[in-house]
Amino acid sequence: MTAAATLLILGADGDLTKRLLLPGLGTLLAAHEVDLEVIGSGLTERTDREWRDVVATAFESVPEPRRARLLESARFIRGDATDAGVLAALLAACANPPIVFFALPPAVTARVCVVLERLDIPEGMRLALEKPFGTDRDSARRLNEQLTRIVPERRIYRIDHFLGRATVLNLLGTRFANRMIEPVWHRGAIERVEIVYDETLGLEDRAGYYDGTGALRDMIQSHLLAVLALVAMEPIDRVDEAV
Repeated sequence: MTAAATLLILGADGDLTKRLLLPGLGTLLAAHEVDLEVIGSGLTERTDREWRDVVATAFESVPEPRRARLLESARFIRGDATDAGVLAALLAACANPPIVFFALPPAVTARVCVVLERLDIPEGMRLALEKPFGTDRDSARRLNEQLTRIVPERRIYRIDHFLGRATVLNLLGTRFANRMIEPVWHRGAIERVEIVYDETLGLEDRAGYYDGTGALRDMIQSHLLAVLALVAMEPIDRVDEAV
């Protein structure tokens, strides 16, 4: 059993939370017993029951009675996280040290961080941010500097869900553990690299996000260049976090 924590999801009414974050969390909780409170927050009207229905679908693989305990504590709080009063109330609602997950567009994330910097934050708070991180190099650097003024670097997690896909992780095994392929995986033997990603998912409910971000930045700059890094980088010692 690990220490109790609260996952506070900002932008929990968006596509990322329902399609990727909660199902991934459900898989994790099915394998590990964690005392976790899941609080969602967003701009849309949603009751606790509606939020629990979303969480319940994602947590179907979690065994009982743990699943029942997780659902019992899950709740949804409507509010604009860029408002200092709302954000302070959200943090105060967390029964345990919060993990604040920014399921928000980069520009909104930056505004929330400006507000967080002015608040008295809970002890042990951690921040988790999904790509894209900033809108360009300068904004990414500013965001990094701002984050470290809120919490220490060791409590900041920058996440690319695309790198967690089994097909992507298999690149590491193919490169470094395959005795036939590993010796010839170098620039002297490879003429070119083509990375093709055929996506069947449409805009769904992401039209507003794509209007400001676009598929080029969202998919190629954020995800596929990271895949290219796995193809071309030097051998690594580990794929989990450094201790």
